[in-house]
Order: sequence, then structure tokens, then C-alpha cells
Amino acid sequence: VAHGTPSGIDNSVATYGGFLAYTKGSEPQNLHSQRALRVIITNTNVPKSTKALVAGVRALRDAHATVVDGILESIHNVALSAISLFESSSKDSTIEPQLQDIIRLNHGLLSTLGVSHPSLERIRDITGARGLASKLTGAGGGGCALTLIPSDIAEDTVELVKRELAEEGFQCYQTVVGSAGVTVTRTVGNEPVQAWIGNMLSRNLSLAPDTNSNSEDPFGGIVSAFAILPDAAIARLAPSF
Repeated sequence: VAHGTPSGIDNSVATYGGFLAYTKGSEPQNLHSQRALRVIITNTNVPKSTKALVAGVRALRDAHATVVDGILESIHNVALSAISLFESSSKDSTIEPQLQDIIRLNHGLLSTLGVSHPSLERIRDITGARGLASKLTGAGGGGCALTLIPSDIAEDTVELVKRELAEEGFQCYQTVVGSAGVTVTRTVGNEPVQAWIGNMLSRNLSLAPDTNSNSEDPFGGIVSAFAILPDAAIARLAPSF
């Protein structure tokens, strides 16, 4: 109802996590990125109509097809650059400077199509003054803006930016994108199974985790081996420790 012809990408990425690339008419592409990025989502509190904005772009294209098609092709190429960036980089390498450029380019192209708003440009002015890159989200025309928080930025600067945005009447939400989607956590009492097994090994068998290990299982695979046991087996083990 809100989108007219929704892609379904929002609920897909919320469910599966990580980063997805989507082209209309194709299946979503999982970028298999192992990184998570910190962002600020800023609500302009300006209502917008996605259907009306899409209709406006369609009308602009009807009047200036060659020009608008060129802009849309550039937006597509910006997205491809982002995909390449995620796929070609390792977890430990930084892609934030390049992402900031991509964010600025993307917003500029979208603004050319007439889907920005003075409130969104104000957010870009405030965050840009502190070295941060912001862009509209969704269809634009108000709604929300996304701001990338580089890992090397001082927390005092992040808090300052959020205060400055709040003083303009905007609502800010700091969050993480690219992390896990919907997960099911098995527990023993109130403790996740993996943590319970690790504590059991340390407490009852005097085993110490390898603090230098980059593995999710610092006990050399023992935790992983126990964690795949069925619930009934875990339940039988728990009382004995």
C-alpha cells in the first residue's frame, strides 16, 4: 500500500541479515559480507508519499527520457561500485572512505531527480560539517536519512552530531547494519548454550580458552561439538554440572 510495487528487499534483509543487492526482476544477491557498519538513521518527521515521488520521477523521465536514463544508469553504476567494494574487501580492511564517496554520489544523483527535501539537505549540511556522509533513504521527499559513522571517528563527535540534529527537531537512532538477521538462540537457563558450555569447560574441567584465537570457538572446537547436540542431550548434561 505504501510503496505501490514493493521490492520486498526490506523484509528480506531484516530476516537474513548482512547486505543484499537487488535488481528488479532478479533474485536478491547476498554479498556475503562479514562486516557490520555503524550508522545514524535520522527521521526528518516530514511525511512523504512514495507513490507520489515515484510518479514524479516517471513523469520527469517521460519528458526527458535521455537525460533521466543517464542519471538512472549512473545510480546503477554507483550501486555496482558498492557491490564490488563489499565483495573485494576482507573483514579487516576498511572500505569506509570509499563508501562515503559512494553515499555522497548516490544522494547527489537522487537529488537531481527531485526526490530530496530541504530537511534532508539540512541533515547533510550538519553531518557533512563533521566529515560524515549522509543520503536519503527509500523514496526520499522527507522520511529518513542515513549517515555512515566511520570507525575512526571520535565518539564525542558522533554525540555532537546527534545533538545538533536533535536541536533541528530531527529524531536520531544510532544502529548497526550488516549484522545478523533473525537468529534462534538455544539457552541453558538464561545463558546461551555456547557460553554455558564454555563456562562448564573452564569451571569443571579446568580448560582455558585460547585468548589469541580468532575462531568463534576458543576451546579448539569443543564448544562447537557440544553445541550441535540435540536439546534433549543438552538438558541431560545440564543437571550433571
